[in-house]
Amino acid sequence: MKKYILILSIIFLTVSPKAESSPKHNHFKKPLKLSDIQDLSDTQCDLCGCYMGLEPNFDKNQIGLRYYTFKFFNEAAPADNNPLLDHDPQQGESSDEYYNNVELYGRIYLSLKTRLIFGIPFSFNEIDNKALNGVGDLRVLAQYNVYNTSMTGMTNFWQRIFLGGGMKFPTGVYNKQLTFGITEPHFQPGTGSLDFLFTGLYIAKLEKVGLGWRNDVVYTLNTTNKNDYKFANRFNWASTFSYDIITSSVNILPKAGIYLETASPDQLNGADAEGSGGTVWMGTMGIDLTYKMLSLDFDYQLPISQNFIGVQPQNDYRFFVGMGYSF
Repeated sequence: MKKYILILSIIFLTVSPKAESSPKHNHFKKPLKLSDIQDLSDTQCDLCGCYMGLEPNFDKNQIGLRYYTFKFFNEAAPADNNPLLDHDPQQGESSDEYYNNVELYGRIYLSLKTRLIFGIPFSFNEIDNKALNGVGDLRVLAQYNVYNTSMTGMTNFWQRIFLGGGMKFPTGVYNKQLTFGITEPHFQPGTGSLDFLFTGLYIAKLEKVGLGWRNDVVYTLNTTNKNDYKFANRFNWASTFSYDIITSSVNILPKAGIYLETASPDQLNGADAEGSGGTVWMGTMGIDLTYKMLSLDFDYQLPISQNFIGVQPQNDYRFFVGMGYSF
């Protein structure tokens, strides 16, 4: 049932008509020629007056808070469940896992083309009515705008490409125990390893109809922590279509798309760790609201297909909500 609801929502967000009362996309307007620009400091983004993100303040600095939760479920435990894991469900019982995070995030433009992005989460996870809380790993990365569509007359189609990289620092807790025995590494707030991030961002927009397309790619290269545990390198890709509904005071941006996450098995003491690795495809939908310098974002993900290696918890849903202030 969830899959059918998601499919219908994507279709609705993609084809729903724009209200006739909506004003024109004034924030897309640009000079017809370079000589029309009187002050380069007023152009905001590489000699164009358009915004290229999924919200009008994409080209501004931003600070905010984001809450997200991932819910997983375990089927009833088989007879040979591992007694050493302190969160295994009892034989014949199912269980739920909640991975909750509150994250402080920020985006700072060092120049018109270079930006710095950071995030530090605090986790409060719950499984089988047991809680494990702690600070997560700090992520810092830089992105550079390597390509911008040139400004030519009344061009309707715009493109922008960012490339970058960064690091995830082992600031988080990674050796906490719930009650006894071994706590599964994926349940820890941090990984205990210094990891490297490689990112890419492609944005395209049809100016006249307000239709946008965004693709985010992240490849994480993980190292081994002090427990001789190495989380597998991970590839993430998100592709999202958005549609502008512009009113006199609020920008409303419904969006929908797909998300891919894939990884090989983790490594423990140089050997594949049981119950790790696999691929999941998820459908995404959401809405962004922007009022002047304030933004409020909602996103929801449901699994379309998940193929894991060995016995692992299954994705149920993922939910995100964030509030940001631009300056």
